[in-house]
Amino acid sequence: MRLPTGEYFAVKRWICEMQGWLMDAEIRRLRRLRASALRVRAIARALARLETVDRDPILDRGRCAAWRVARTATGHLRAHPYLNYQRDAGVGTILLNSAAAAGAVLRAVNRSAAFRIFEAHLRSLSRELDDARALTWAADLSDALGRSQAEIRGLLATLTGLRAGDRLGVPASLAPASKGASVVDADWPYLAF
Repeated sequence: MRLPTGEYFAVKRWICEMQGWLMDAEIRRLRRLRASALRVRAIARALARLETVDRDPILDRGRCAAWRVARTATGHLRAHPYLNYQRDAGVGTILLNSAAAAGAVLRAVNRSAAFRIFEAHLRSLSRELDDARALTWAADLSDALGRSQAEIRGLLATLTGLRAGDRLGVPASLAPASKGASVVDADWPYLAF
């Protein structure tokens, strides 16, 4: 006896929910997220090699954050029991990421242009991350994506501060103390000695 198409997908969804497996739409969403994260990583790596940027730590932080997102997505894809869902990023994705990185390097004529390009791609990753986190079924995946989301939002705030004119975008509590100033800031919420 063959089930009608609607009932087949309902049964398949029920089995996946009971086993804790990811669904087809979530697999596509995680693959898009991984591709976007790998693209941001490739662009950050390429921009960090420019003489005008001179290996800025913001690009390194962005590259590492994107790598963590890609590793999280890949780990959840590999945990799926169906073999065709466990595939890694293909050669086409790698070539497209390399082409996007080369295009970013060609457009980055100075430091501010490099940071604008990086910020645009990081915002794209942030939107993909928001979508994946909002629509996921797995609680552990949502927690991991939430931590990455907070880190990427912090990076975006730092990049916005750089564009606005702040030189470092470092909070006042982390800035070096001036001469004669106390090493311990008074605005710390709790100090236990």
